[in-house]
Amino acid sequence: MPKTGLTQEQLKERVIEQTIERMRKFGYEKVRLSDIAKDLGVTHAALYGHFADKAALFDAVSERWINDIDRQLTDVCDDRTISNSLERITRWFVVLHRAKREKVQYDPEIFRAFNMSAQIEKEFVQRHLALMETQLTSLVQRAIDDGLMNGEAHTIVKILFTATIEFHFPTMVLERIGEEREHLLEQILSTIYKGLK
Repeated sequence: MPKTGLTQEQLKERVIEQTIERMRKFGYEKVRLSDIAKDLGVTHAALYGHFADKAALFDAVSERWINDIDRQLTDVCDDRTISNSLERITRWFVVLHRAKREKVQYDPEIFRAFNMSAQIEKEFVQRHLALMETQLTSLVQRAIDDGLMNGEAHTIVKILFTATIEFHFPTMVLERIGEEREHLLEQILSTIYKGLK
């Protein structure tokens, strides 16, 4: 256990939290591992045990945000109060849109870190994309089984992701950040459902 009294895992989490605080206060470019170490009262070397460099630290910040989105989407998949399978798909996309929009709008420095990670296709980003595809495929298959859609689930998933990309692809969300677009998203999905029935 380090001198801080924290376990290695607790120290790692505190480093991520402190990084987020510094990013919000000073900006993405001004975060340095030496400053984080000083803030937490540990040596610079103690941080290198968890993060090879600043890029790895930003990846950890981005991964935390992605994991939060994954939890929100999983909650939609598991929500027993949603009985209609099409409503569940719509809710899933709205939650995804809100999560991306809120981060872009209210946490721009965290978004910048994520955008760098996403562009170079990190492993945690690929896991997130795979989970989204798995979840949406399951939701679409349920709608097909309920007689609300016709077609092959994987094809429908591609159609849905393509038709809604500007509502969840971060840089495209940023381009329309001043607009309230949830209703439009719902209208687009409703139109697709009608075409697939």
